[in-house]
Order: sequence, then structure tokens, then C-alpha cells
Amino acid sequence: MKIVCNTVQKYICVSVLFLCFVCSFSVSAQDKNVVKPKMIFIVDGQEVTEESLTVLQKENRIKAMHNGVSKKEKKAIVERFKERLDNNFVMKIEIFSEEEMLANKNKQPIKDKSKTKDVKIIKKEAVVASKIKVGDTIADFALEDIHGDLLKKSDLKGKVILLNFWATWCVPCLREFYEISEVILEPNKGKDFLFIPVSVGEKRSTVLKKMDELKGRGVDFNVYLDPKKELYSAYKKQGIPLNYIIDKNGVVVYISMGYNEKNLNKLAAKLKELVD
Repeated sequence: MKIVCNTVQKYICVSVLFLCFVCSFSVSAQDKNVVKPKMIFIVDGQEVTEESLTVLQKENRIKAMHNGVSKKEKKAIVERFKERLDNNFVMKIEIFSEEEMLANKNKQPIKDKSKTKDVKIIKKEAVVASKIKVGDTIADFALEDIHGDLLKKSDLKGKVILLNFWATWCVPCLREFYEISEVILEPNKGKDFLFIPVSVGEKRSTVLKKMDELKGRGVDFNVYLDPKKELYSAYKKQGIPLNYIIDKNGVVVYISMGYNEKNLNKLAAKLKELVD
């Protein structure tokens, strides 16, 4: 299941809500401990605990999850719940009303196979949306990092690559970055491995500001720019976060769309096969 805000059916495990969280990365190790933001859960305008969400899930009360909120919504929440929310992630949860609960109770129960169907649909979307397929050789490219230095395809020779497309406004992307540092970057330190996080459709100043913010939380790494989406458009039709694993010969061997713990662990396992 991708971490993107969708209507949530009662069969979706609420544990997805409790995944923690964000930032970007680079090839170098980080000297400081990463300070991961917390997830703030808001139900009907009120902050609730994880325990409360577990109860709501058991009662089949969860109607939808919104993984992140708009700047306007977050500003209103911050003003109401103090500034601490401004430095953390906010997830807004909608619940069924009593009338809706009664109506749902009288409906035909959802069969277990529905969950499997949803998973298949997500996988199908990931395959269809990707222009670059497993087995394709990557084309020539030139990317500038946030400092103005150029990275070309020839610089990747003999290295296993994790090419990541992200954006500063993308909450799932940031959550993935915090975890990548521990799960992928540290285990591959000093090996023939390169992490290339590419900001999609954003100005240098915007990305620099976000990276400075993340550095203050212990995440310090280099990122690359694709302001006109030229590289991104060659790989994907839509959707981030998006990861491509590329072997030492420049061939795509694995593609992953969306963020969750399972996806990240699969990326780490595949990289281990290629790098070790």
C-alpha cells in the first residue's frame, strides 16, 4: 500500500498510521543523530493518541486518512495546538458518523479478497505509470546538485545506484528519507554505492531551504535538481516518492513507487544483493 491519502476501508491495518518519518540523504555518513519528527494525529479537529486510533480501528470507525494537510490547514492546527506541531507531521483522520456507522452495519460485509484486489491495483498502477522498465539501460543525463556541481552518467560507472525522485512538499518522500539514512545509507557506507535523490520541479532556493531545515534535525546530505522535470518525465508519468535501483552496468533492476516500511526493506535487500 502506498503512503498517499486515500479513502480507508475498515480492512486496512491502522498500523500504517504509525510509521515514522522523514528526510533525505547522500553518500556520506551523517555525524549527528537524526531527530525524526513525530506524527500528530488529528480526529475531528482534536489531537488523539495512537491508542485512541487503535480503538477507532477496532470499531471500524476510520473513514479516511489524509497523510499530511495543506499549509492553510496546518497553520490553523498549529495556532490551535501550539507551535510544536509545526515541526512534526500531521495526519488528519476522518471517522464515520453514527448515522454512517448504522448504514454501514446494514450493508454486506467486505470480503477479505477485497484487500488483495486493492494491492493488485496498486501494483498495476506502479507498472503502468513507469516509463522506464526493469531491464532498460538508463540514458545519458546531466544533473546539478544544490551547490551547482554537475553529475553525469559517466560518473556512475562501476557503482550501484539508488535513484530517488522526491519533492520538499511530499510528506511520504520526507518520511522515506529519514528511514533511508539508517536502513540504506549506513549499511552501504564505503561501498560501490551512490544515492541520488532528485528534487522534482522545484527551484534551487526552495530545496536549499528544506535541506537547511533537515540539517538542523541531523540529516545532512547532498541532493540534485530537476526544476523542469526533464529527467523525471523520462522515467515516470506521475507519482512520488519513486525509486529505481540501477546496477553497475547502468541497467534498471528494480522499481518501487510509494513509501512504506515493506517497500523500503525490499529496496535495502535488493541493494544488498548487488553491492555485497
